[in-house]
Amino acid sequence: MPTEKIITACPRDCQDCCSLEVEVQDGKIIRVDGDKNHPITKGFACPRGRSYPELIYHSERILTPLLKDNDGWKEISWDDAMDLVEEKIRGYIQEYGPESIFHYHYSGSESLTKKVTMRLFDRLGTTGVSGDLCMQAGVAAQQYDFGGLEQSDLKDLTNAKGCVVWGRNIRVTHPHSLPFIREGKEKGMQMATVNPLSTGVEDMADLIIRPRPGTDAALALGIANYLIQKGLIDDDFIFEHVYGFTAFREVAEKYSLEKTSEITGVEKDKIVALAWYYKKNKPVTTLLGYGLTRYRGGGNIIRAIDALAAITGNIGEEGAGVSYCSDRFWFLAKHLQGETNPYRRYLDMAHLAPAIIEAENPPLKMGFINAANPVVNAPDSLEMQKALRGLDFLVVCDLFLTDTAREADLVLPCTSFFEEEGVRVSSWSPWVYFCPQIIEPLGEARSDEEIVLELAQRLGIKDFPWLDRDELLEWAAEPLSEMGITLKDLRGKGHLLPRDHNPVAWEGCNFRTPSRRVELFSHRAKEDGNYPVATYLPPLADNYEFPFQLISAHSQYRIHSQFQVTPYIKKLNPEPRVIINPSIAQEKGLEEEDLAIIFNDRGEITARVEVDNRIRPGVLQVESGWDIDSGGCVNCLLPPQKTEMGDCGALYDVRADIRKKE
Repeated sequence: MPTEKIITACPRDCQDCCSLEVEVQDGKIIRVDGDKNHPITKGFACPRGRSYPELIYHSERILTPLLKDNDGWKEISWDDAMDLVEEKIRGYIQEYGPESIFHYHYSGSESLTKKVTMRLFDRLGTTGVSGDLCMQAGVAAQQYDFGGLEQSDLKDLTNAKGCVVWGRNIRVTHPHSLPFIREGKEKGMQMATVNPLSTGVEDMADLIIRPRPGTDAALALGIANYLIQKGLIDDDFIFEHVYGFTAFREVAEKYSLEKTSEITGVEKDKIVALAWYYKKNKPVTTLLGYGLTRYRGGGNIIRAIDALAAITGNIGEEGAGVSYCSDRFWFLAKHLQGETNPYRRYLDMAHLAPAIIEAENPPLKMGFINAANPVVNAPDSLEMQKALRGLDFLVVCDLFLTDTAREADLVLPCTSFFEEEGVRVSSWSPWVYFCPQIIEPLGEARSDEEIVLELAQRLGIKDFPWLDRDELLEWAAEPLSEMGITLKDLRGKGHLLPRDHNPVAWEGCNFRTPSRRVELFSHRAKEDGNYPVATYLPPLADNYEFPFQLISAHSQYRIHSQFQVTPYIKKLNPEPRVIINPSIAQEKGLEEEDLAIIFNDRGEITARVEVDNRIRPGVLQVESGWDIDSGGCVNCLLPPQKTEMGDCGALYDVRADIRKKE
């Protein structure tokens, strides 16, 4: 039987947003790899992407609705399942009011129409979940500084004479940037990495700095002070495009080289070396990572680095910029949501477990969760289990019985993106992708959109005029016409750039702040109760009695908790690991491949020891996303706490200890 190759795009919560080539034979996917003809993907897919066939056809995938009773799980029909969901929603609303139900949707799949579930529960007036576990502290920071978010194309890296990879592990979370960095290096680009962890690109770096976790704002302010004192700043750029320089200088001058070194643990000569990077290697691109924002002062860290780029004139031209993400396509989600209910009750995502348990007037009785696995990915996993078990009724939509789905009373099997038509846009890619339906839905799986549309019809929600998923997609894609793109165009060409796409962020320095300048002093920040100027906030972890900083970094082999179930990924990454510096290994009597217990006041997990002299002393690095049964679910050790801006979970601002498992 001949094979057919079809192009689609990965909808996972990932910076690379890969264009994928899918090989199909006899109606079945047999291979997934990178699209050879896409200018970014260039034929390469990560291990997760290549494992898709195993994921889609996995024997443990849920293919029919499951209802839990005293004897365990039993299969039921879709009619019975939807009757039950409708009955429960109507019943709880009638008896306790709509706020007795909460809905939680996150980033499990990011196709254009997935968040229509949020529209449904908004119209019902149920309790929502606000905040973030990833990046919103940095989003708030750059909105204060620039008035919005823009990032240059990856190709523009080749125009940089300097590249500072600050808090981003590009080999793990952004591998498609590597070819462009290599090309830049071949042209003479200088590269620095700033990260307490190993980035895997030390062999490419000309300068390596490993600051104490959570102190990056102090580092950036100290560098800025050095540059100001030495007269190495870009006075012309500051005069024309910066607001609040004097106020910023007054803050920065508090950070002498001695004080900055004391706070960050970085030698003074390396602080000076990084300062000169921003001066003599112009234009400089700074690639920011999201780990930076997972501390109490995460937003101020981003603001301090933004300021450093601004005072050196490294913004708004080819090869320059501070790359975090882009809000280019966010208007599409706003279109999908429509006019939202201003009177809803919201739970804070960073404190989700206690918020569910403590909710009153009314208490929470029912939950509906899709595109998310909060038991593993939200702080305090065991408390999250307790919170979900305290509900009268929980519905979860998923492909697998995740730790969250196991707590449900009813599990609805959803489709993968291969089994439905969609459009993919991303906060990290300028491309708009078409995702065709490649195979028929397996078993009785239905898309999230189909489930929601039927519920809307059953419940009489008037703000849902679409009869089916096709109509919804056509409507959701309509605003793309503002970019010169139609759904018909996408179906024919696969992926397109907006007609007004600019590959250089903030070119022309057309900032969206009230002053139309980079705002080092932000009145908006002050009005929101934040510091108006970037400020160093000591990490919350400084208040912990345990000796080592615990960083739950992303895995090269999973997107959060996804993909670990596949045989390919299990072979590559069979068990949880903890990476430590040789100094910790010696202090604790640990050797490579020992089994160790990582613990703090919230509990303990188990992981295999990996000793690496590239990680900063005093740090324990454990992969996020392992399920509870693995023994390595690091979120069991994470308290509910959040950043100073953006309502983001401060997931890295925690300490723990380690010992050998006897």
